[in-house]
This record gives sequence, C-alpha cells and structure tokens, in this order.
Amino acid sequence: MKTFIYVITVLVSFSYAVAALAISVPMQLDKHHWQSLKYRNIPANQVTELAQGLQIQIDASASPLIYVFDEAQIINQVSVDGMIGNLPVIPQGLKQGEKGADDFPFRLGLVLEGDKTLNFAQKLIAAEWVKILFSLAPEEAGIDHIMFLNLANPEFQYAADTPREHPKGKGLFTETFVGRIAADENFSFGYQLPMPVKVIALWISADGDDTGSSYTLTVNSISYN
Repeated sequence: MKTFIYVITVLVSFSYAVAALAISVPMQLDKHHWQSLKYRNIPANQVTELAQGLQIQIDASASPLIYVFDEAQIINQVSVDGMIGNLPVIPQGLKQGEKGADDFPFRLGLVLEGDKTLNFAQKLIAAEWVKILFSLAPEEAGIDHIMFLNLANPEFQYAADTPREHPKGKGLFTETFVGRIAADENFSFGYQLPMPVKVIALWISADGDDTGSSYTLTVNSISYN
C-alpha cells in the first residue's frame, strides 16, 4: 500500500500539461552527477544502486548524497516516490529534531544558488563536506543555503510551511516539515514551493547517528518542475 502524504502545499494531483513538464532526476550513480559526502567522525550511510532506484542503508550513521545539476535549475515544485523500512527510534522524553533526537527518515534538500562563499581562512578550517558544498556553486557565484523538506515519524507534531533554521546549520540550513512517513510502507509526496528558486544541487539525507537507529530508505524517483 502506498502512503500519500498530504499537507496544505502538497500536490494531490497534476494536470497532464504540468506533468508533461516534470523532469526526472536520473537514479544511476554516475560520478559526474552523484556525490557521496562524509561528515567528520560520523559513520557514512551505505548507498546501493537498484533497478527501482537508490537504496540507502542507515546504521547509526549519516551522510549526504548529492545530485549536482549541469547548470542551475529554476524549480517551483518537487515530487518524490520511495519506500521506508524502519524509522529512527526517538528516545523517550525527546522530540524529534532536538539534540539527541535529530534524526529524520528523509530530507530532500535544495541547494540554492546565492552569494555566500568561503574566504581563505574559512577554507583552512572548514570541514571537507562544507568545502565540497561551496565548490558546487558556479564560477563567480556562491550558495545561499540548503532548503530541506523533511518527512518525520508518525507522532511528530509540526506546523506545515513554517521553516526553522537548523541549530547546527550556522545559517546554511533551513528545514520545512512537509509530512509524516510510516514504517514498512511506500510513500509519495509532492511539494509546491512558495516561489521559484534557483537550485544547483539536490541533497538527500537520512539519519540514524543521533539516536543509534538502523533502517533502510529506497528512493525510487525524484522529479521537479
């Protein structure tokens, strides 16, 4: 059974004309477009290419999987289909997203083009993944931030379309909670952005490092208009 995730801005249906304009992201792990990054001192997820998509195995781990566009894309909506195994286990007494429970089963990040760059001193001390992130920006440009669209556990309470700045993001991450996801089910969601944005890369995250959780996420398809 497929779970459809509904919030105010979720796209329940597409007209034929709009659907015809949707662009699918290739789900083959070619090194030109797909990059697996690693956080310092955190085990990396294991990513496998399957016939139906990309499978991400989380085992008390976390790492970004990034798709880099050949050139920046103007995006006003995104859609994702996938399947989740288990879910992050949130410790009793903590709320998902808090310190000690900052694991979400799926985050889709839009890396927005902007004017932020790293100066010489920042490059010397920045983590490797931060330097790689900024290197994604076109020449003579930079990044603005990563706009994450999060799916949470069923019990998570959130205000739709109310983004938060991630406490560890240092101005680089915002998160908008767009729906909940159930264990051992297929899921499908679409999200209409408040306004078109210029995107240089897509960022997929699934985390288990904060809670020591193990589960499997399969991303079958990602498309955008």
